[in-house]
Amino acid sequence: MQQIGRLFDSGAPSSPTRVCPPRSFHLKTVNFFKRRETASIDPDVGILCDSQGPQCQVSLSGSITIDSTPDLRLLLLQRLQSSNCQSLTLDFYGVTFIGTSGLAMLVDLLKAARGLGKTFHLSRLRERPRYLLEATHLLHLFDVVSSEGPPASCAVPESQA
Repeated sequence: MQQIGRLFDSGAPSSPTRVCPPRSFHLKTVNFFKRRETASIDPDVGILCDSQGPQCQVSLSGSITIDSTPDLRLLLLQRLQSSNCQSLTLDFYGVTFIGTSGLAMLVDLLKAARGLGKTFHLSRLRERPRYLLEATHLLHLFDVVSSEGPPASCAVPESQA
């Protein structure tokens, strides 16, 4: 778990089997430093972190289960607590399943964001995760910024669609 925290502190992972190094750096015309990082905490969960100025987005894919939730919670809390991140958006387009431990993690993240005076958004919720949030009456707590499909440059295999 400490290795995941180092991803956001130093930008260099201590173990290549747990966390991938930053993939690319881009300088935008508006002079914001954009950074993209991938992380691997569980073979069933994909994580892609994008930062542009104070806006942070974490794109998730796969199944968020009781096995992946502890490490994912730690990674997302550390991301949220970073001084560079004032607004965290979780992109759920690639998430095919989320268990009750994942719901508890989302509530923890929302409470942490509010305590830190930061914003926390959910984006592109698909049918199954959205249904679970609605059925548990939790969806109204979150700011859902988009429910649209993938961007034109994002190809999702039909097996996940």
